[in-house]
Amino acid sequence: MKVVRVWDKAVRFYHWSQVLLLGGLWWTAEQGMMEWHQVLAYSLAAVLLARLVWAFVGSETARFSHFVQKPFQALRNWDQAKKGLGHKGLSAYMVLALMVLMLLQFVSGLMTTDDVFTEGPLYSVVPSGLASLAGWWHHNGFNLLLGFIAIHIAAALLHAVRRDGTFAAMFTGKQQSEMPQPAEKPFWAYLILVVLILTVFVWWQGPLFQQTLL
Repeated sequence: MKVVRVWDKAVRFYHWSQVLLLGGLWWTAEQGMMEWHQVLAYSLAAVLLARLVWAFVGSETARFSHFVQKPFQALRNWDQAKKGLGHKGLSAYMVLALMVLMLLQFVSGLMTTDDVFTEGPLYSVVPSGLASLAGWWHHNGFNLLLGFIAIHIAAALLHAVRRDGTFAAMFTGKQQSEMPQPAEKPFWAYLILVVLILTVFVWWQGPLFQQTLL
């Protein structure tokens, strides 16, 4: 057994930034701070979309091709996941589910209004039926997202109790394994993706960012 770096800095940055941003999104929604809610939403979308790109061009263990298996294969080999590096088996589908739910929250938010002061930038250009459906999903889909997050946390705590190194690896990036060190891509490449995507959002919604941040 040797110590290998299973999670690169990009994956860990994405993981912990989404934790902070989701907490901020919940708080700002509860407090009616809708301008900040939107800014945090664009920030989360930037790190999420960059992570999706990273899943195709990033470090070895960050790529979908590394950890996503066909459904029946994942079920058949669920007890073999601990022998690999990174997300394996059913845990890979939890990653995908969380990504999809967060993406749906972002897209639905673009078409949603709070019926008081704030409208998403796409609210006035989509059919009223779609806007209504988006509003319903944005409010109720968050509860579904919280349910998946609770399951994810429970699984992480189970790994912590077992002391198999999986929980600690999301902090340190390192884990003991018999497998060779996975290939990595530089962290700055991921950060460039985040900045480029966020720049597009700032260009698109400049007045919102100026009013909120300046």
